[in-house]
Amino acid sequence: MSDQKQVRPQRLSAQLDAVRHADRRQILFALRETERWQPSASDFDGDRSLVGEPAIPAALYHRHFPKLAEMGLIEWDRETHCVTRGPEYQRLRPLLACLSEYHHE
Repeated sequence: MSDQKQVRPQRLSAQLDAVRHADRRQILFALRETERWQPSASDFDGDRSLVGEPAIPAALYHRHFPKLAEMGLIEWDRETHCVTRGPEYQRLRPLLACLSEYHHE
């Protein structure tokens, strides 16, 4: 069986960890549709700036982008905050498709 079709327990565990948080899922879902993505405040719910306007969650820059980049799922330009698919992104596509299909349940 080829390495790409065989899902190792460690790989599956890492993939599930990658999609566990809603903001990480949002990032990964956005990259399904485009090669290059830059976050905007309208992409994320909940966080507000001091003046009440939507804000991009700081956790993206401090937690989620670094985690996904370390896993090879994204490449992140720290200066422009643009995100592109990483070398391991393709391995995650089947899981993202499943999650997308059952997203509302």
